[in-house]
Amino acid sequence: MDMAACLKVAPLLRVNPQWLYDGSGKMDAKVPAAPTSVTPAPWPLPAIPRERIESLAPAQLERLQGAIAFALAQVEQDVLVAPKPQGKRGSTVNLDDAPDDFPIGQREKMPWEGGWKPTPAGDLPLRLQDRGGVVANVSPGAPPAANDRFEKVPELGEVKLAAGEGIENDAEETTGHVQFRRSFLRSVGADGGRGRVVYAKGNSMEPHIKDGWAVLVVPGEFISVRELTPNSIYAINYDGKMIVKAVVKDPRTDRWVARSANPSHPDIVLEGDEAVVRVLGRVVWAGGLLREGESTQWVRR
Repeated sequence: MDMAACLKVAPLLRVNPQWLYDGSGKMDAKVPAAPTSVTPAPWPLPAIPRERIESLAPAQLERLQGAIAFALAQVEQDVLVAPKPQGKRGSTVNLDDAPDDFPIGQREKMPWEGGWKPTPAGDLPLRLQDRGGVVANVSPGAPPAANDRFEKVPELGEVKLAAGEGIENDAEETTGHVQFRRSFLRSVGADGGRGRVVYAKGNSMEPHIKDGWAVLVVPGEFISVRELTPNSIYAINYDGKMIVKAVVKDPRTDRWVARSANPSHPDIVLEGDEAVVRVLGRVVWAGGLLREGESTQWVRR
């Protein structure tokens, strides 16, 4: 039997092929298997040395395992952390919102810091919501724009709008000016010199307009009664006398009437009467002194 046949038969007989071929050597001699080389897997965290992880205590390894599990959950869900916004070079920056990497200003100490002392109640800043008897259901409005200028509105100090019985006004001369923000005047159609400030007299429109309050009127030309906005307040020349009333349509007669806010004053019919009626303009603002003890309902617009 040649050597090739011995090589095939020897494993089946579990003997040495050389002994089977010519009888030399040991019968059951085993050929040592070639050592298998195993290449270790590369370390998956090149930025963290392997020795640093292996040197941790068991308790530290347990905390590290929890942190890695949390980080893996974020990575698997594609949770991205937004980078810190960087200001554009050369752009305008609001100093109040700009980051201060080297703050030097004094700040108030926190209770857990050394040297903290409570501030006496008398030294605390006044807060309206903490004061009794103060109407505080009005939230602060948006600050005006930096380019929002004031505009002068002519004041007709001798003109009185009757919030009661009609008043005859002989003089309509400008006695002064009242300044309003231009944005406000524009919102009510009183900008560009179209508004006039006059004064109310009487109590028929209380609590909306009190006796002596200033009212801002936007005059209009050739305003007919049928063009009025229901429930709005207008300055009206009624048979030569100026009044300030809310206009409504009486459901019983289907006619426009001037109605007082004070129910003790009767309605004034604006249609179908022999009196001459001329609508002067709409009242868009009223303001005056609130005396002590008076209360009112503030409504946020």
